[in-house]
Amino acid sequence: MPPAPPPSPDPDDPATAAPGSPSGNRTGNQTGTVPRHDPDESYRRRNEGVREFLRVFDQMRVRPTWRGGDVPLPVVWVTGQYAATSAAVQALEARCDGTPFAHLAPSTEQEEGAPAGERPAPPYAALAARLRQVTRDLAAVAPPGEAHLRFPLFAQVLWMLDLQVPEDEPDRLHDGVKRAVRQRRRQISAGTGQDRRNFWANVRAYAEGPLPAWAAATAILSAGWADQLTTLFGVCAILAGPVIGSFHVLLLSRNWAGRRRYRWFRRQPFLMPGQRRNQPHDVTTFAVRLLQFRRRAESVPLGDPGAARPTVPPRGIPPVASLPPVSAVPDDPPAPSVTGPQAWARQAEPGEDRKRLEAVQANEGIERLLVNAFLEDLRQGYERRLWKVWRRVAWARTSYPVLLAEGDGSRLVARIEEVRAITCLPDPLLVVVTGPGDQRILPPARPGGDDVPIMTGRPELTEELWEQWGKELARDRALGSHRVLRIEVEPKDAPILEKINVPVRGRRRPLLAHPILPWVTVTALVALSLVRVLATATSNCGPGIWRAGTGECVGISDGGFVFAPHLAAVLGRIDQQNRSVLASGNPYATVIYFGKLTTPGKAVAAADDALTDIHGELAGIALEQGRLIGNSGDGSKLQMRVLVANAGADFRYAQDVARQVLREIDRDPSVIGVVGLGESRQEVQAAIQILGRKAVPVISTTSTYDDLGRRGDGESFIPSFFPLAPPNSLLAAAAARWARAGIPQRGVPPARTAAVFTDTMLSDLFTKDLGARFVRDFGKGATSIGYSNAAALEEKVTQVCARPAKPELVYYAGRTAQFGAFVDAIAKSQCHRLTVMANDDITQYVNDYATALGRNNRVRVMYVALAAESAWANVPTEFRSDFYHQLSTLITELHMDKLPSTRLPSKEYAVQAHDAADVLIGAAQVAFSGQGGPAAAAGAPGIVDRAGVLLALEKLQEIDGDSGLIKLHGASDGRHALDRPILLVTVDPDGAQVVVRQCGRLYAQQNSTSLC
Repeated sequence: MPPAPPPSPDPDDPATAAPGSPSGNRTGNQTGTVPRHDPDESYRRRNEGVREFLRVFDQMRVRPTWRGGDVPLPVVWVTGQYAATSAAVQALEARCDGTPFAHLAPSTEQEEGAPAGERPAPPYAALAARLRQVTRDLAAVAPPGEAHLRFPLFAQVLWMLDLQVPEDEPDRLHDGVKRAVRQRRRQISAGTGQDRRNFWANVRAYAEGPLPAWAAATAILSAGWADQLTTLFGVCAILAGPVIGSFHVLLLSRNWAGRRRYRWFRRQPFLMPGQRRNQPHDVTTFAVRLLQFRRRAESVPLGDPGAARPTVPPRGIPPVASLPPVSAVPDDPPAPSVTGPQAWARQAEPGEDRKRLEAVQANEGIERLLVNAFLEDLRQGYERRLWKVWRRVAWARTSYPVLLAEGDGSRLVARIEEVRAITCLPDPLLVVVTGPGDQRILPPARPGGDDVPIMTGRPELTEELWEQWGKELARDRALGSHRVLRIEVEPKDAPILEKINVPVRGRRRPLLAHPILPWVTVTALVALSLVRVLATATSNCGPGIWRAGTGECVGISDGGFVFAPHLAAVLGRIDQQNRSVLASGNPYATVIYFGKLTTPGKAVAAADDALTDIHGELAGIALEQGRLIGNSGDGSKLQMRVLVANAGADFRYAQDVARQVLREIDRDPSVIGVVGLGESRQEVQAAIQILGRKAVPVISTTSTYDDLGRRGDGESFIPSFFPLAPPNSLLAAAAARWARAGIPQRGVPPARTAAVFTDTMLSDLFTKDLGARFVRDFGKGATSIGYSNAAALEEKVTQVCARPAKPELVYYAGRTAQFGAFVDAIAKSQCHRLTVMANDDITQYVNDYATALGRNNRVRVMYVALAAESAWANVPTEFRSDFYHQLSTLITELHMDKLPSTRLPSKEYAVQAHDAADVLIGAAQVAFSGQGGPAAAAGAPGIVDRAGVLLALEKLQEIDGDSGLIKLHGASDGRHALDRPILLVTVDPDGAQVVVRQCGRLYAQQNSTSLC
């Protein structure tokens, strides 16, 4: 029998502790009288040491907060006899329960040679198989609510290595890889049953990321743009978020992770050519290069994958020393190691085949690529960036993944450490290696070639080693000069490791990273957005158009919204022509028509008000727009895009719409001005004042109140306001003069007395001002009679006509809405064959009921008009306007010629709006040409300076318009147009309208005083 070996030193006994060991440096007390053999004290110290080891392991495993930041992790090397290391493995594995953990047990199968006739597997295949096992174990477990880890880059490398394509010719190889990549991109769920299960697990996990993000984004956009969207489109936009998010989840969960993520292959250093110009530019070319290396690796058998082979650095990477031998550990015999190209030169025979060197290089390059892809997937899975805060899963992971390797798993650990040393990038993987003390895990050496020292100690020194590791890391600010923490366990520690109960330390998931939070937030956003869209739908009629309290649809449209059913045809023509302008590619300017397109109480016009005046103005603008499109020629002339703004009945919401016009101008620089605003009301005046704050050119069509353009201070006038119609002062003076003189050729005697009926509505500036001016200009004999509504008007008429002294003439200064009741009241009163002179506002009423008025022998009606087709009857042919024929053609094209006369557009209002739009776009053309136009890109608007438009309007020469002479701001007061026509029209018994008096000029060469 050989003599028994001497007992091993007990590190817990100072008397037997090895010199220089950590335990040997400790003393039990200050006097050094600790007993040599105290089982209780020894057990207690071992118990506390194991507890400290497990607690520090938890500290390493638990991830710091975002404020603390992620730090590189060491390699924990647990050495000792099998019983002790096996107990340590069980204890560490139990502590990692429910978190990403992979256990590489020693291989139980012996390596056997390949069957006869088959080429043996290359060495990288064994490492790839171990890594595949690691990735599956790490992805198998995740805390509740957290997504499982994914390894798309690693899976892509494995897929490329498994490709079976022709490799005999470069072109066939590239084409085969390209077809395989294209087919893989189109696959959603493919592969083995496990792959499909992983796919649906990924779907369930990643649904919490993109799906809430897309749903929230579309909900917020839909709520923000609710005013600009229709109800159907708004709801569809909200529902589109979950649909797009679901598709995004499918893309993330499939095997192919996307072109953007795979750009990493071009940035990583392994298997890459030294010259930058030869580097792969996409996944396909990288896969071709990888397959070329695979072919080299398989070309020469290299024997046992675990056998020692020369370490050859990858091309483009400086030589990196291999992991140091165990000789760096105290008490181990020295084992010098030479690495790099020198090692290969020493081991290679002078005549060794060059292919073996290429095979070694290819195998090591592929192994490094596999490990680097594996580590990069972990980095991306744990990446916390403020600009990626929506990736909740990365913020919710509070523990690092742990890889525990036993036995031959240390080869994988050595490759991991080698890749870490080359890339110098931290990763979240905590590596634990167990085995006997004489096993070499080969940690990396310093660039100079010296072995890296290893921090070694018993379990009770684990906390000190961990603190020293932190200090070294803070000093180096990199991976650290010390990469390995060696913990020596002994058989006496095994029972303690098996029975000890140390509470597992963890970190609570951040509140803002709770998995239910995104869904609660998104549900609230979607619900609020739906409420917002549906509420807007009840209060809005369309994009940019809201529903007012009276039920009217108020706002700005591009012609596509129909404010009233009988306006649909002309609005449709404007919308069609707008599309034509935008599609033409020619420069254009935008004009906003500002009118009242609805009646109170309903969203559409009532049957008793056909809005023929507004209908006419829209038709006139549509004619001008069509004329410009037809005359576009070489594209040097601006075309006109028209926006339609409805201010509601009686311009009730004119101020709100005026503010919307200003917002539209800020949004769309092609808007050059506004036409319309054809009634003299307080709301219109306020709207003009609002538009005047930004000097928006405004050309009113038929509003005649003298002070309509006066500023709010009452002392000055708005220079950007250009009234086209003559003012009340001229209208009242002409009417009073004609009433005093009579119309002898029509049997109208001179009037010596007149009753002036005036509407007393406070907001109506027109009727009170016109009535007062007529009374003043008529002089003695004129009496003003006020009324508030149609019923009061009939009562006033009855009272006036019941007097003994009846008026010789009645002047109606009210609105057209009550004129029918007014005529009926006079016809039924005691005033017979009374002459009624009315203002221009009743023009359309006369057009609609001219025949009935002509046949009414009790009442003789004549009115002052701003325009009349019959006024051109006696004008020389060369000066006549063709507008009225063009309007008739338009009415026929729009299939409105069969409508009753009461539903047709008013010709008199149409010609006024036509001239207003023509003058505005003409001034814009002058300004645009002065800027050097055409300067707009194809299909873009002509950006016209509105200051230039204002200047052009001021400097505009006399124009022979279709409604008469146009010279804006040409009157003596500098605020009104020069010599605009004022016409006195009578109605013959057959309903024909005849112009019997005229002031102003129809064209520049006409004598303005011939008929006035």
